[in-house]
This record gives sequence, structure tokens and C-alpha cells, in this order.
Amino acid sequence: MQPLLDRIDREGHFAIVRLAKAWPEIVGEAIARRTEIVSLKFHTAVVKVSGAMWIQELNLMKSQILARVTQRLGDDAVRELRFVQGRLSRRERPKLRTVPRATRKSIELPELKDPELRKAFERLIEAWGRASR
Repeated sequence: MQPLLDRIDREGHFAIVRLAKAWPEIVGEAIARRTEIVSLKFHTAVVKVSGAMWIQELNLMKSQILARVTQRLGDDAVRELRFVQGRLSRRERPKLRTVPRATRKSIELPELKDPELRKAFERLIEAWGRASR
């Protein structure tokens, strides 16, 4: 199949498609979820990244990623990686499963004579019950 693609695509335009398809396998699922292949020009792949912290981490891993890209694609279509920060396109993400919460037990407050103080405690307890843990 590859010889046929090479004859059809003499200028290497299919390389970005091959890279985009192989990207999750090359970098792993955690990094793939936070990155997106944007373009491939002059053997430089531009990768959009969700945040500056990830750009720093990926720059530190650049040589390993390039080695994996070369090994996976089997040619020198990608010689350099450039990471840019940006908003990733909306793509289907796995649905989060709901986790049942334990039933809340009511808390009996001691007798408080001051109604404002009692209200403040009730609001505090309610806010504490809504807080994620």
C-alpha cells in the first residue's frame, strides 16, 4: 500500500494524515487528549497544546517524541516539532460516569438564641455539604 501512496502523494501531503492518526499511539492517551496536530510544513509539525505547562513538558520530551514519530512513520516527513498554545477543537470526549454520593445526614445544631448566628451556621453546613471532596 505504501508504494502506491508514495506514487500518488509525491509531495508528502498525506504525511500529516498519517501523523494525526498515529499521534495517540506515539505520545500516549494522556498527552494526545491535550494536544492536536495543526499542520506539517517543511518537515516541521505544528502541535497545538492546551496549556503552557504542557508545552514546557513536551519541549523536554521533544527528542523522544521525534524518535517515536520517525520510527512509527518510517520516513523523515517530520524532522522538527513546534508546540503552540491554543484552544483545542471540540472533539468527542468520553462521558463521565456519575458517582453516587453518600446520603447526607442532618446535623442537629445546639440551641442557639441568636437567629442570625443560627442562620450563619445553617449556611455553613449547607456549603460544606455541597463542597467537593
